[in-house]
Formats: sequence, C-alpha cells, structure tokens
Amino acid sequence: MKGATAYSMAGIRDVAKKANVAASTVSRALNNSGYVSQAAREKIKKAVEELDYIPDTWLRNLYQQKSAVVGVIINSLEYPYFATVTRFIENKLAENGYSMMLCATQNSKVRERIFFDMLKRGQIDGIIAEYLLLDDSEYQHIQRPVVTLDRHLRDIPLVCSDHHTGGRLAAEHLIQKGCKKILYIEDNSSYLSSTPSYQSCLAFKETLIQAGINPIPCKINWKEEEKDYFHSFATKILSLHTDIDAIFAADIPAMALFNEATRRNITIPEQLKIVAYDGSPWLNQTLRQLTCIEQPFEKLAEKSVEVISTLIENKEITDNVSVIPVKFIQGESS
Repeated sequence: MKGATAYSMAGIRDVAKKANVAASTVSRALNNSGYVSQAAREKIKKAVEELDYIPDTWLRNLYQQKSAVVGVIINSLEYPYFATVTRFIENKLAENGYSMMLCATQNSKVRERIFFDMLKRGQIDGIIAEYLLLDDSEYQHIQRPVVTLDRHLRDIPLVCSDHHTGGRLAAEHLIQKGCKKILYIEDNSSYLSSTPSYQSCLAFKETLIQAGINPIPCKINWKEEEKDYFHSFATKILSLHTDIDAIFAADIPAMALFNEATRRNITIPEQLKIVAYDGSPWLNQTLRQLTCIEQPFEKLAEKSVEVISTLIENKEITDNVSVIPVKFIQGESS
C-alpha cells in the first residue's frame, strides 16, 4: 500500500478541476500537509461541498491501523454546557476526519472505566474528557491520547476557559452597579470544587472581599434527575435571603432564580440583579436576555480537537495547558 493517502486520486482530480487548482494542492489541503494558501483552501472547501465529496478515511485508517473514532466523555446532555460543547466538538472532529463516540456516564464510574478500556484496546483513537469521576491514579498509565476539559490530570493536556477572569469580571460588574448584598452559588461536590471552573467562584469571592463586600455563599447539588430540584432550590434561596440585591450562578440555577423572582414580582434588575456563568444558547430562551459570563464553547471544542488530533498523530504539543478567554455579555438582568 505504498503511497496510500487519505483520499482517492479520482476524487482529488474532480475536486481540483472544480476548484481550478492542481491535484497536488487539493491533496495537501485535505491531508493538512504542506503549504496551501487561504484562497486556495476556500476554493477547495467550496468544491468539496458542491461535489459532496467524501474522503477515503477508511483506506487511511486501515493503512495506519486507526479507527478514526474519538470518544467524548460527559456527564449528561441534560446540562446545557455539555450539550453545547459536545455539539461543537462533533463538528470539529468531522472536519478533521474523525467520528465521535459519546459516553454520557450519568455519574457512573463503571461507564467511564469501560470507555477507557476501549481506548486501551484501540477501539477508539483517543478521548476528549469533559467530565471525569475516576481518581487521578487511574489515568496516569494509560499511555494513549487523552485531553481533558476542566480537570487537572498530571501529564495529560488540559483545555479550559479563563475561569478566574470570568469570576472577577462578574464581581466587578456587580460592584459597579452598586450591589452590596451579593449571593453566589457554588457546587456542593468535592469533585467540582477541585476543577479549574471552580476558580470562577474563588475569583468572584476574592474580588468582592477586596472591595469590602462579604458575599453570601450558597451550596447547590447538581441533581438533574430530580425534576423540580432547581425550582425548589430557587424558591428556598429567595425565601431565606429576602434582602439580597444580586446573584451570581451557573446558567441553570440562574435561570431558575430569574423565573422565581419574576413570579414573586421582584423587579429585575431594579431590585435584584443576576449574572449567569456559562452563557450557553439555552440560557436566553426567554423574552429577556440574562447578563452572563460566556464561555468560549466553539474555541474550547476547536482547541481540544486540535490537541487530540496532534496526539493521535504522535506529534508533540506545544502547551500542556490551554486557557481560553471568556467574554462578558451585558443583558437585561443587571
């Protein structure tokens, strides 16, 4: 199979003719090897789409003994964050010639362990882990391509948002708005309190304390299987803390608190200001947009796919930790 490539020559010639470029240029572009100008790439991309051209990844993977499948581990698609990032990851993997195999662990260590066994046996080429439960020691000797989002594991590449800046921006915004009685929602589990995302809560609290404001912490249990949990949680918070003037919370509890405050005729943002964290598309399925710290979902996906692809190809990565900027979005809730 000497000279085997990821794409059949007949298909390449068709694309080259349509794009008015050389077949060798198409080959370099599709295999991501060698220089191709941006203008040529755009013409090739358009030709590929118009011809409905399908790369011969099967031939490439047979030759290289690869599955062209990347596993993605999440907790549950019920959470907007996971659903949004996973959708972008699937698209980015497809652009790079990979299929996605999804594992929603539903907080099951057994499911997670089965998925990593598949990686060890070569049934999948790599894993992008958005959510992990097993102890760090279980990942140390895998010696296979793994990338994590929001979980520090020794010697394993990490991709995450700049959560520290996100928490600081939220706090500074509420300080500028004159808020004094500020409540923030943090996770009650030991797992999430040890992840990079928890830095948003720490930075939020530290920024307020430096400004002379002592924020009110409130623990939440992420139990999506309990249908009315977040509604009950919001009801309890607003009943116990009747004098608060601002809330900082992840998307789901932020929306639940917004809805409950509206039901109680608490005017937003005049009486109560709310800043959400994540900024998933799900957040603004209301008539009013919530102010939020928006995570860079597409860039997180793009970077994690870039890193896992590099590892699968046995190439070195330049940085073991990739931190991507977040964005403050002014809405109508603050």
